[in-house]
Formats: sequence, structure tokens, C-alpha cells
Amino acid sequence: MKICPEKPMLVFSFPELVERCQTWTPKRPGYAVCPLDHHNPELASSLYRIEPGQANYPHYHHRGDDIFLIVSGVGELITCPMTPPANSVAATALRRTPVETGSYVHVDAQCLHWLRNLSPDQPLYYLNIAPLSHESDRVDVTIEGWNEKST
Repeated sequence: MKICPEKPMLVFSFPELVERCQTWTPKRPGYAVCPLDHHNPELASSLYRIEPGQANYPHYHHRGDDIFLIVSGVGELITCPMTPPANSVAATALRRTPVETGSYVHVDAQCLHWLRNLSPDQPLYYLNIAPLSHESDRVDVTIEGWNEKST
């Protein structure tokens, strides 16, 4: 019985991975993505870059969890459970969790989340593993009373 197809496996160090990502697609100012492996709709991977002092955006997914591996940098993950169809939440409900190089994070579906880069001078890179349908399943959320230093 054949378990693994006979095709070459790709293995890269982090610097090689960043070098291979010659096309970074901007998602918003200071936040970009490089798709890595999108051949399997159940499990896709992308490398994201958040510039110093920037963040991705508050959102959650109806279905499918997110897995993040911080491959370089320091920041914080901000989370809050959501009950669809909610698209706003009070800043006082947010939870902040520090992340750094080597941090592994598993975010459940219907959990608001976003990452902020806390470094003044170094990008934050993270690997995201999630269903390929995540982009169409994303619900952007407004944070009522959000102040980066308030929670």
C-alpha cells in the first residue's frame, strides 16, 4: 500500500522561505501575504509579514480553525469569542497574548483574532495553516472603543 506519493519534498529554512517569496500581496498597509502551498483545499499554508508597529485586521471565521507559527519577531495576538452573526465587539472583551519567534497558536473558528507587531524595527513573520476557503469565510469585526493601550 502506498502512503506517500513519490514526488520531491520541499524543505526550506526560514531565510530560504522568505527569499522564495518574491511576490508579496499587500492585504492592507504594512501587512502582506505570500501563498506557499494552496493545492489542497482542506489545508493551505501562507507566510505573512507584518511591518513594525502594524497589524493585520480583527476578524473571525464561521468554519475552520487557524494555526499560526511565529517564525520571526515579537507581537501580540488579540482574541475574543464571537457569536455569529456579530460583527462588532467591545474593546473591554478582548484578551491579549504575547507571541514571539517559536510561538504556536491554534485559534478556533468563531474566535475573533488578529496579530500586532510590537517591534519598533523588525517585521513579524508568521506561517498560517488553514482551509483554503478561509478568505471567503472571514467576517471582519469592528472594535468599539479600541485603543491600543486600553486593554
